[in-house]
Parts: sequence; structure tokens; C-alpha cells
Amino acid sequence: MKNMNLVPSRRSQSGAALIVVLMLLVVITLLGLASMRGAIMQERMAANTISRGMAFQAAEAGLRQAEIVVRDGSVSFPSSGCSNGLCAMPDPAVDAPWTGSSFWAGTSGGYRVGTQVKTDNGDIAPKFVIESFGTSVSGGGASDCIDLSKACIETTEQSVFRITSYAATATGAEVIVQSLYRR
Repeated sequence: MKNMNLVPSRRSQSGAALIVVLMLLVVITLLGLASMRGAIMQERMAANTISRGMAFQAAEAGLRQAEIVVRDGSVSFPSSGCSNGLCAMPDPAVDAPWTGSSFWAGTSGGYRVGTQVKTDNGDIAPKFVIESFGTSVSGGGASDCIDLSKACIETTEQSVFRITSYAATATGAEVIVQSLYRR
């Protein structure tokens, strides 16, 4: 009769289980690293979204401050260029001065600094410029009539201004917003 030993001897084992377990450990480690990297990337994206939102709110605040300057004050525009946040009527053939990469940086004197907006990561001071766009005539047209059973508003001449506001956070988020304002 043959010896039927059901338990294999140590000499016949080749270590296949060790190799399989080590390979599974490497795969699980790679999956864990990939998921950590994804979580870190999502955290950065969320932080950038929050930072951009803060910059947008500060730029909006600067826009409203500039509208108040136009509404309440008599503004005197320079004949060319920008000075203290007031810019001459833009030439359509030339880019506006505020489009330059260095205009908002430093203390160029071309823009006006608005009231700081408090945030969790420090204060943000919006910067803005007001450009003269000449005058427009409003009233008298069908689009200006709200109630067609009544006479339309009489024709009036109003000054038009383009307001551009810029804000940047300490983390590098930058936002520029614009509006046209008539008075």
C-alpha cells in the first residue's frame, strides 16, 4: 500500500501564497494612494471655488461702490488714460488700459481702491475704474413704454459709464466684473 499523506511536506511548498498576498497588498496600496490623491484634488478644487467666490463678492462690492461714486458725485474724466479710477472715453481701436496684465498690479494710480471686504482668509480690497461712454438718449421708443395705454416717457439724455471692478484673493483667485451705468 502506498503512503497517502494528505498533508504536504514543507519541502514541496513553493511560496505561491506569499507572492499572491504581496501582489494583493501592492494593488490595495495603489488603490489607497489613488483615492487619497483624488480626495486631495477635490479638496483643492473646493478651496479654489470658495476663494473665487470670495473674490467675486469683493469685485461686486467694488462695482457697487463705483456706482455710488458715479451716482452721487460729479466726476471729471481725464482727456486720455486713467487717473484715480477715472478713465477717458475708450477708443474702440485700442484696448482699454485695464486689460493690460500690469494695470491692476502694484500702485499704478490708474484705478481706485474700494472699501475692504472682510473674509475668513483676510481682507480683500476691490479695485475699480469708471470709464466715460458719452451720452445716450432714452425714452420715446416702444421698448421704453411699460403701459401702452399711456404716453411713453419723454426723451431724456443720460450719461453712460462703464464700470470695471477687479478683486484678487491671497490664494491667487482673480475676478473682473463689469456693468454699464446710466444717470
